[in-house]
Amino acid sequence: MKTLKLVLARFAVILFASLAVFITVIKLLYGSGKTYPDIGQKTGVARSEKLIGLDFPPGNIAVAANGNVYFNYHPLARPGRFSENTVFEWINGHVTPFPSPEMQKRFRGTFGMAIDKQNRIWLIEPAALDFEKTRIWAFDLVTRQKVHYYEFPKGEAKYSQDLRITPDGKHVLLANPGVFRFTNSTLLVYSLKDPSLRTVLEGGKMNAENWLMTTNKGKAYRVFFGLLNFAGGLDGIEISQDGKWVYLAPMSGSRLYRISLASVLDESLTPREASKQLEDTGAKPLSDGITVDKNGNVILTDVEHGGLILADPATKKLTTLIRSGDILWADGVATGPDGALYFTDSYIPAYLGQFAAAPKKKVITRHKPYFIYKVNVK
Repeated sequence: MKTLKLVLARFAVILFASLAVFITVIKLLYGSGKTYPDIGQKTGVARSEKLIGLDFPPGNIAVAANGNVYFNYHPLARPGRFSENTVFEWINGHVTPFPSPEMQKRFRGTFGMAIDKQNRIWLIEPAALDFEKTRIWAFDLVTRQKVHYYEFPKGEAKYSQDLRITPDGKHVLLANPGVFRFTNSTLLVYSLKDPSLRTVLEGGKMNAENWLMTTNKGKAYRVFFGLLNFAGGLDGIEISQDGKWVYLAPMSGSRLYRISLASVLDESLTPREASKQLEDTGAKPLSDGITVDKNGNVILTDVEHGGLILADPATKKLTTLIRSGDILWADGVATGPDGALYFTDSYIPAYLGQFAAAPKKKVITRHKPYFIYKVNVK
């Protein structure tokens, strides 16, 4: 009996020692990043207005050619538990479910959204949100009818959170940030004709860098009780208005990249060959949403300082448009037909738990109202 107890005791010591070593290694590799430098100006050159107040945190946003605004509740809040509607259209001060109240029952957690030149709005629901398959939807904005739907085979595009559509409407670009810094980020292309999915870029510059993200309150943004830094790879993608460039903005990345749309659609290029076509267009903030204006400038949300930063690819100059202590997580951003910018404050750090579990309703309602902002840029 004493021998058995001694063996069990030694086994326990070895087990705990191994666990301690494992935790230490994970902490050193994935939880010890440096604080990202503030690369913006202390005050913005533009002013924002609170356009829409909401009971639940908004996620992404898109603006149609006629000025109508489309948005969703952020899926990380699991709003479908408390609200019958999660995708909306805003017209002249009125918010209504889009495309219909009946359709809301089929949505399981829309993430990214984008409007193409064919006047269709596209939505994506990543499988990583407790689903078996990633799904994409497209609806005609005039008829409000579904015009495309596809479920990717299980395991494909699992973490894809945002999407953009090529000017001809034949391909959908998907941003797959991966899981923190554990897996590679990828840029994917979905062809509507086949349908088929192809990896354009993988890993390397698309991956998250080892930065310690902080909120505008100065709090380090870590999960798993401080073991891991909150990090994201390729999350923001946008196509320039002339259809020439695809801009790529890893969330926990210090640089903004671009690659020609022609290279992205060139099926003869391997991911390694395509990576050689990447152009570094300068520094960027730790960001989430991205859009471009009619002048070719890239606008990125600055998740650490509550605002928007304009990046000029030609000069690599950065200009802070908006910076506010009231904005906790500037998330989705879109350009309107009049040049105005629209962005959401998803308030993620306030309700996302250590294990990204669905927050309780009282945690969500504690911080309402949540806002969608409009910025008139000169």
